[in-house]
Amino acid sequence: MKTPSRILIGLVLATSIAAPAALAGPARSVLDRPAVASAKAAHTLLLDVAQAGSRLVAVGDRGHIVYSDNQGGSWTQASVPVSVMLTAVHFASARQGWAVGHHGVILHTVDGGVHWTLQRADREANSEKAGAPLLGVWFADENTGYAVGAYGYFLVTHDGGATWTDNASAIANPDAWHLNAIRGRATGPVFIVGEHGKLFRSMDRGVTWSSLGSPFDGSYFGVSPLSDDLVLIYGLQGRLFASTDQGSSWHQVQTGVTSGINAAIRLENGKIVVAGNAGVVLVAADKQLDFVPDQRADRQSISALLPAGGDGLVTVGEGGAKFIKLGQK
Repeated sequence: MKTPSRILIGLVLATSIAAPAALAGPARSVLDRPAVASAKAAHTLLLDVAQAGSRLVAVGDRGHIVYSDNQGGSWTQASVPVSVMLTAVHFASARQGWAVGHHGVILHTVDGGVHWTLQRADREANSEKAGAPLLGVWFADENTGYAVGAYGYFLVTHDGGATWTDNASAIANPDAWHLNAIRGRATGPVFIVGEHGKLFRSMDRGVTWSSLGSPFDGSYFGVSPLSDDLVLIYGLQGRLFASTDQGSSWHQVQTGVTSGINAAIRLENGKIVVAGNAGVVLVAADKQLDFVPDQRADRQSISALLPAGGDGLVTVGEGGAKFIKLGQK
């Protein structure tokens, strides 16, 4: 059995992909037990954060979802019906959002992340994917969305998540390599990245997919289409690659680090920031991508980040949600 390749803040997802028989009992309990209310929910392991209008919403361990209406100044815990680890979150609008996680869980909110309902989960213990995590989710609009994960997990919905169907045949992944992330912008291509250098692109918002030549045969942890002429893919061993032609060709960007890279964004002031394990933060003034290190003093790993005005960032990862300012340790 392959072990999952995506490492978020040092967490090996193999802990959730055990033999199906061993998962039968625990799977039922975590799927039927709501996330426990905790004053520390925003300060425990969080794996992804997304924008819901002006609100920030972050997801993570034990089914914790927290939201902030003041750019990360304070956080409120949401109502969540499961207590599985949640790995990714995406909003198609200010109110409609989806989160995914272990045991094939997909959650939905219609009020900007305050309350969540369970749309699907893997309750059967007799399939290859039993207990496997979904690792990425992206919606083209409020109806059509995609979720990817371990063992080539690839789901699609065309009715806002009321039904989800297997979409694995849409991509060339016969060995079922793990798919670690899916991401697109409001316009332009959509990308999927995974282990073993798997790299896919859709030019029609997910209707059809093609394989792209990969500059690396290791694992990609994420992809960030930052503009029409700049896409970044990144992952294992500090590897970072850029494309200026929407993924048709790639060149390696030197990072000077060996820790895994999990996230990349462009700030409002044009700076580009990438971040990852061991508190790695790298900053480039523009798309020339001459990165300068700005590593966090606490060395806690960062799994995702969002702009927070000027040189400010909201990060999630080890230690939960944090506001940081570039240049200040």
